[in-house]
Amino acid sequence: MNEGSDMNWLKVNDNVVRYQLSPKVGPVVVLIHEMGGSLESWDHVCCNLQGQFQTLRYDVRGSGLSQKIVGDIDIDPLIDDLAGLLDELNIDGPVALVGVAVGAAIAIRFATRYPQRTSHLIGLSPACGIPFAARAATLQRAAAIRHEGLKELIPALLDKTWPASLRTDPSVFERFSYRWLGADPHSFAAIFSMLARMELEDDLPKLPARSLLVAGQYDGLRPPQEIDRLAGFARHIEALHVASGHFMPVQSPQWVSTLLTQYILENRSGASIYQAFMANPDHRIAASQHAA
Repeated sequence: MNEGSDMNWLKVNDNVVRYQLSPKVGPVVVLIHEMGGSLESWDHVCCNLQGQFQTLRYDVRGSGLSQKIVGDIDIDPLIDDLAGLLDELNIDGPVALVGVAVGAAIAIRFATRYPQRTSHLIGLSPACGIPFAARAATLQRAAAIRHEGLKELIPALLDKTWPASLRTDPSVFERFSYRWLGADPHSFAAIFSMLARMELEDDLPKLPARSLLVAGQYDGLRPPQEIDRLAGFARHIEALHVASGHFMPVQSPQWVSTLLTQYILENRSGASIYQAFMANPDHRIAASQHAA
């Protein structure tokens, strides 16, 4: 098994998964991207984490260069994919899980199904389902995506998740938006439908003692009050509001890198890490003062 930093593919649960495993240094951190994203969402964070962690990032089934989804899917096969990937890579010990949006939902579900394999849980803008009143409309939208593609949906989603106040580097925003538009619409629709049927509230009290849910103050899709609601299902879950958006590893990579290092390696609280980070003027960007 090649454990270098090059891109690799494995067949897991009869599906091909693209992944990247860094050299064996420090504890293992599994990085799980957002709906419609790819492992490239973690590029800047992985560069910052070199020499501190062994990072595993991968394209979730239906995303990036992993095998695409045909028909519908629920979250548990995605958990089976991650468990199988860890098995194939001979990663047996507890890992720290870090996920964005739907990636955070995968991390949460994995942590509850495999508590012995999970040391930490960090959910960035976790997407744990859709409000009941919006489920029918979400399923209708998913059906439309299968026929119409993503051209109409993506700009509307980006207005909620990456507002103008965060678009301080136009090239980063453009690259992300083009990559999202290039996602497979059938797989995107399958994950979108999965969200409408998914309920993870019962999983939240089962998360590890070191669990943190982070809300972006500029995130109109998963706003801070929703993240506070999720954290409220268990007293041991810390909720944190930060000056960022829905896609923190891309929008605020320096902040995310600092959070992972100090939360996992130094056993600090999310609040103390954020307070110290933002006290440095170099970590506050543009007029919005969003996290670097």
